[in-house]
Amino acid sequence: MTHQEHNGIYLLRLMPGEELVETLTAFCKEQKLTGGFISGLGAVSEVELAHFNVRTKKYSTKTYTGEYEISNITGNISAEKNHLHITIGDDTFVTYAGHCNKAVADPTIEIMITPFSETHRVEDEYSSLDLLDLPNS
Repeated sequence: MTHQEHNGIYLLRLMPGEELVETLTAFCKEQKLTGGFISGLGAVSEVELAHFNVRTKKYSTKTYTGEYEISNITGNISAEKNHLHITIGDDTFVTYAGHCNKAVADPTIEIMITPFSETHRVEDEYSSLDLLDLPNS
């Protein structure tokens, strides 16, 4: 991965074979980023998507391998974890989307991180998910 900082915003470029979630987590720890917004695009050879069922409180997953364009990566950073969603498309222009558990760059994934103050997550009673804890101020 290569990266550059410009006016407080980070640009990252993953190399072929680099895994997005692992790389992003390591980068945020290295840079001490505990709050921020993530957006990106690129292409991948493998993606694991997840879908959360609020009734069963469980994720289902599906892995896609092959050549896929990333039309969008969006997410946020908190002190506890990075939360990413991704939309990928194949050569027939069919798209798939969901929570991003894994994405292997091929040839690259380009990410922009806009940091902001530290944020935290707290378990939500309704969904059992760890959601952003945003007290009114």
